[in-house]
Amino acid sequence: MNKIQAIIFDMDGVLFDTESIYLKVWKNIFRKYGYIMTEEIYSQVIATGRDNVKRVFLREFGANLPIDKMYLEKDIALREEIEKNLPIKDGVFDILSYLKDEGYRIALATSSDRERMNNHLEKANIRGYFEQIICRDEVEKIKPNPDIYLKVAKKLGVSPENCLVIEDSLAGVKAAYSAGMTVFHVVDFKEADEEIKKYCYKSFNNLYEIKENIILNNKFWERG
Repeated sequence: MNKIQAIIFDMDGVLFDTESIYLKVWKNIFRKYGYIMTEEIYSQVIATGRDNVKRVFLREFGANLPIDKMYLEKDIALREEIEKNLPIKDGVFDILSYLKDEGYRIALATSSDRERMNNHLEKANIRGYFEQIICRDEVEKIKPNPDIYLKVAKKLGVSPENCLVIEDSLAGVKAAYSAGMTVFHVVDFKEADEEIKKYCYKSFNNLYEIKENIILNNKFWERG
């Protein structure tokens, strides 16, 4: 493994246990319109951005799907759910505090829009840990394209090979891998399948396990 100077986090599914909330909201919206949303279909669109979500849903459910209207309702319902409860992943404060104390550069690269990202980070009171933050509206192509990770590395002033990315989705793992970065997969919506294992350095069950692995490798990594 390359010497790691920067740790880049994805947001949903890594820092926040929100994918299950997104799925719940989508299921309710689809049910209202007479369709059935499944975990298998939803798993295809995790971390891929709104335009791709629309394309996949139209492909799966047909061109008559009122996706724009459904999206408006989803956004409202999602905001209401998040206001009631924003579940933070176990180990978030632990790993962020450790990385900051050890002098790692810490960044965030998310396919969410800036408004949602700001709301999440401020609600959880963790924004101050991140030196750089890149959202979907700052890149032309989103995950699985590597642009978002390459841009955050450039902003940090750290070479891609010296960056470690923590991701939960296949799209995110592919993006980081294509950027030439080391990828740690953390289980969220589903276990690591063979394709995820193909692109990640290792898969972990939670952030505590990732922190312990970083501690083990800490003496071999240079930071700055």
